[in-house]
Amino acid sequence: MATNIYDVLKGNLEGKIQFLSTELWEEMQMQSNVITLKKNEILVNVGSKQKYVYFIVSGSLAVYSFTNEGERKAIWFHFDDLFSMAAAPDSYYLNEPTKYEITALEKTCVIRFSKQSFDLWILKYPRFNKFYIEGITLGRVIVQEARVQRLISTPEQYYCYLSEKFPSMVSRISSKNMAHFLGLSPEWFSKLKRRMNQANQ
Repeated sequence: MATNIYDVLKGNLEGKIQFLSTELWEEMQMQSNVITLKKNEILVNVGSKQKYVYFIVSGSLAVYSFTNEGERKAIWFHFDDLFSMAAAPDSYYLNEPTKYEITALEKTCVIRFSKQSFDLWILKYPRFNKFYIEGITLGRVIVQEARVQRLISTPEQYYCYLSEKFPSMVSRISSKNMAHFLGLSPEWFSKLKRRMNQANQ
């Protein structure tokens, strides 16, 4: 089972890091842990210090934030085929207790790497450094664009934007989480979907 799990990671990395060295690959296997999560199982708890990066082998994760009243709201998502690297950025980069919760949306398998290992590989392997910098930059650009669209669009327009840009997100997220993500109640989101389906008929 572990061999298959790491094969998925290797296939993903070889598409992004040209000439993945044997030495780096061996270190990545030795300095990582495989974690299997049940649906709704919490991977990252609010208030914990998280100096880890998680690569999703299979399944999906939701990132939640909490309102002042304690209501949990989904703010972003990660999938095995889209945004497959997840972390708690406030804790990872600022060394603060995280404000976020990361939870499995379904049965999910992740490989966990420490920031210490990533920092070492960035210095030791130029190709990994390039992969890390470009991956972080591209990820930030995509997420920033999605957040801007959320601010300037109506819920219906934003849902259409997500459907076009990130079909995996729309097809794999529950209606409740998508409603929270759009800033709607589940009832309003249900009405929105019915209205859009009728318009497309």
